[in-house]
Amino acid sequence: MKNILSVDGHCDTVLKAFETGTSIIKDSGKTHITLSSLSRMVPHIQFMALFCDRFNSREHFYGLWDLLDFFYMNLSSCENSPVVITDRVSLDECIRENRLGIILAVEGAYLLEDNLHRLDMLYKLGIRCLSLTWNPGNKLCGGIGDSDSRGLGSQGVRLVKKMNRLGMLIDLSHISERGFWDIIELTDRPVIASHSNCLSLCNNKRNLDDRQIKAVADKNGVIGVNFVPDFLGRKRDGISTVVDHIEHIVQLGGPGCAGLGSDFDGTEDLPEGITGIECFYEIYEELLKRGYSEEDAAKVMGGNMLRVIEDVIGQCR
Repeated sequence: MKNILSVDGHCDTVLKAFETGTSIIKDSGKTHITLSSLSRMVPHIQFMALFCDRFNSREHFYGLWDLLDFFYMNLSSCENSPVVITDRVSLDECIRENRLGIILAVEGAYLLEDNLHRLDMLYKLGIRCLSLTWNPGNKLCGGIGDSDSRGLGSQGVRLVKKMNRLGMLIDLSHISERGFWDIIELTDRPVIASHSNCLSLCNNKRNLDDRQIKAVADKNGVIGVNFVPDFLGRKRDGISTVVDHIEHIVQLGGPGCAGLGSDFDGTEDLPEGITGIECFYEIYEELLKRGYSEEDAAKVMGGNMLRVIEDVIGQCR
């Protein structure tokens, strides 16, 4: 897949490196991916999630700030520094100069539940993607760990509208079923489910049912297939199983709806055949073996996510 853009919708490498006292730049054996390994994959855009497991609003605020500081400290020490994509100019620079692109995301907006003005701070610091919850819900919305019937609260409605105005990607992974449908109805921008799989192939509540998959497609959005075995459904032959989920999404939503959302460094348990980002080459080859055209395979590898990035973040000025 030489010269074919790949986009990975989710990894937890910043947190993993922070917690293990290592760098996100060079291989230490403690993370699945690094900026160095990602740079060998260019053209490539990597969503890097900032996740803090302290769900109190105040503690989450300071925990997230520690991760942001850690990320930018590492970036300042990196040769051939990646492009942090925040608008059309930086996106075009990344593609034109064939450089590694990074999109910063916040996984779970707990720091915003009492203070939506903090969204402007996140925006100014380069955050361009946000999920309202992780598994536990908050005042903004229910999470997948709550009752499926708890959706957007009034602050959540305001947040979705503000993200639309700013040009920030809304991530539907981890949100409650009611919250999912509330956002689908409310948002006027394409959405992503950055690291979610198919419920009909693996009965895990983190996965999306067929109606949800079709709804993301109808919003011109993308679902990034997750490599975690608990969401794939079986551990043998990870490449084949990942492509099974891709194919199911394509069958329901068309070739423009499927993408990749590895969840590297968000799990210790990767399926057989997947150890790092090099597996993307094998996923591409498996798609071709199953009869996908080079054009449609390239859409899955990165073209679909790029389209959504252009539609939402690319409108930022």
